[in-house]
Amino acid sequence: MIDFRKTVLAIALTLLGALPGRAQDGVFVSYDAMRASLDTLIMAREIEQMMVLFGAGDEMTPQQLQGLEAQVRQIYAEDFQNKAVMRRADLENGFMQELIAYWTGSRYIYAYVLGHDRDDGFLSINFRFNSDFTKLNQLF
Repeated sequence: MIDFRKTVLAIALTLLGALPGRAQDGVFVSYDAMRASLDTLIMAREIEQMMVLFGAGDEMTPQQLQGLEAQVRQIYAEDFQNKAVMRRADLENGFMQELIAYWTGSRYIYAYVLGHDRDDGFLSINFRFNSDFTKLNQLF
């Protein structure tokens, strides 16, 4: 049976991942700083803050961001307790892509980062998160 709420969330998150201009805000002092921020915010289900930090703050209204967070909190009633890098590809010249899983019990959500590790910090060029593993895994 299809879970309508999860399907709507997957569609909304896929659309958010395709928004232009998101990388402009995704600048961090290092990869480790990016991961610490991402892990902390996703695990606590602080979706509004995460979206602003990774660049969607200027692409969505505050009401849309609040609505997205409320939807995630409704579907995932508990904070995530676990995290693991599922896939990582080191590309050339400091570029990389990574797929990270977050879960509690049998409830999972995934984050994808295409980044560039540079002398002046780490840039998240493309960031997406989704409840549908297949949508993010196909980016590799």
